[in-house]
Amino acid sequence: MMYLDRRLVGSWFGAVVNVMESTDIDFLPNGWGWSTLDSVSGQMSVSRFRWSTPSTGVLRLRCFWEVSGESGREGFKTVEYAEPSEEVVVARYSLERREHPVSGAYENALVVDPAIDYESVFYRGVSVPTEADDPSARAVPYPPVPRPTAPRR
Repeated sequence: MMYLDRRLVGSWFGAVVNVMESTDIDFLPNGWGWSTLDSVSGQMSVSRFRWSTPSTGVLRLRCFWEVSGESGREGFKTVEYAEPSEEVVVARYSLERREHPVSGAYENALVVDPAIDYESVFYRGVSVPTEADDPSARAVPYPPVPRPTAPRR
């Protein structure tokens, strides 16, 4: 059985302390998600995963697709690499109130160890993402939702 800590559902943004790259991570309520590594050079990399919290304070990401290329207005302008992945990331996590290094305000933060895409502290976004918000969704569409079948007699 897959356990999902519903407090993680949503968008989380890495503090922009490195002006060259930023990392975001998104958790969908259905156990899917993605992380985005974006560079000022215009390059972007997305790792799509299934997520779970198998025990208290443990986050498991089973990555299954990697996409990278040049970023555009709504996802990828060009795709240079799109291939399956078998990476599994297991990290300790906690939810804390932390001072944001840029704004100075105390915000809800997701703290992970080890870091995910070079970031160990993510700050809560305001919206709950959908599959359509995934920057790689046009390059690698999500499978359609299975149609319900009639009950067997």
